Amino acid sequence: MAKVQFLIQGKSSNNQIYLRFSLGRKFDAKRKTGFVCDVKNWSNTTGFPKPVDPAHKNLKSSLQKLEVFVLEEYNQDFAKGAEINHEWLENKIDVFNGRVEPDQKEYLVAYGEYYIEQLPYGVSPKGKKGVSERSVKKYRTIVNKLIDFQLYKKKIFLLKDVGLSFSKDFVRFLIDTGATNDNTAGRYIKFVKTIILDARKNGYEVSPQIDSVKGFTVATPINPLSFEEINKIKNTEFSEDKYNLTRDWFIIGCYVGQRASDLFRMNTKMIQRMGDFDFIVITQEKTKKLVQIPIHYEVKNILNKYNGEFPPIFSKNIETNTTLFNRYIKKVCEQAGIDEVVEGNLFNKETKRGEKGVYPKWKLVSSHDCRRSFATNFYAKKEYPTPILMNITAHSSEKQFLEYIGQKSIDQSMQLAEIWSKQENDNKKEGKLVLLKTGSDNL
Repeated sequence: MAKVQFLIQGKSSNNQIYLRFSLGRKFDAKRKTGFVCDVKNWSNTTGFPKPVDPAHKNLKSSLQKLEVFVLEEYNQDFAKGAEINHEWLENKIDVFNGRVEPDQKEYLVAYGEYYIEQLPYGVSPKGKKGVSERSVKKYRTIVNKLIDFQLYKKKIFLLKDVGLSFSKDFVRFLIDTGATNDNTAGRYIKFVKTIILDARKNGYEVSPQIDSVKGFTVATPINPLSFEEINKIKNTEFSEDKYNLTRDWFIIGCYVGQRASDLFRMNTKMIQRMGDFDFIVITQEKTKKLVQIPIHYEVKNILNKYNGEFPPIFSKNIETNTTLFNRYIKKVCEQAGIDEVVEGNLFNKETKRGEKGVYPKWKLVSSHDCRRSFATNFYAKKEYPTPILMNITAHSSEKQFLEYIGQKSIDQSMQLAEIWSKQENDNKKEGKLVLLKTGSDNL
């Protein structure tokens, strides 16, 4: 049974008070408490100062609180399987007296660094080891932003500092000084919260407000290209080969519905024959989901143009290739006459952020419009059920898919109303009569 006793040694007026902590025969240790007492005012019978004046009454109260603290800490740590030794006792006394510096990982940036180090060794909810290189880079960016924020605020934050006030200040910093748009700032808050929740799982103290900290998204204008606009691009010839290649990749993208990170990895080794049809079978880089994409006849036409191969890419590095594609596709769309004036966010090179405004559509087109155009255009056709399209885009839920293309559940209700209305009109046109049999039919 755990037991705490206080004692003094010596006969001077400023004797150190010791705390003796014992667990029967298993463990017995003695450490200085940091408090002192005159031997004349000490009771060996009670193990506390004699309450001769207010100062000694307060000293007795402090020692009693220390006793309760040590016993409570022992009960908690013993339940966790912690090693109880001399260092443990000394540390608990220091903690009570406020003399302990925080563990390095109690600091926000330090724990962020630790979190990144552990990413390759973690296990996902689906039982997969580690994360993608892209995820590691994502969290490296977050920690770098936190370092910049600390420099800006001239303060080193602890994990427990991350609450509602921190969240608001960090978002303001990201948007006002970090060349970051609203949606990116909203995502960064989610990532910071993930780091803090991981720290809480590992036993570190965090703010009680952390569960109320939320990331956010801001609706942005969605401007997919219609089938008519895609055909205009398809039928435009360009004087430079790089623009013709860009056009062909864009057409492929609009009929396979994949991200640029997957689109530009496609090659003929991914084409598989199943029954009477050819499919592009690819594991998505971001989601790690396997998708089987039937090869649309527009894609076949382009492959035939290149003797059954996919068009050449601009760079073997996918990120560089995507950057070049995004630069060229704007020129392609401009020359193809994709000039409808629409609302959108245009990247400003000087401010390094998207600026909302009204622009010719060609200025806003990027590689991601391939995937979004695929989802939007085929969703608009009633013969393509949403689950079929989700099987290609690999969205996890119908809600997520609809948000991606800027549709709401009410749009599907409208589709159902239109179908029923058509059925009603068809029935009226047929004008079928229903004959009812009665008892008189037997006469």
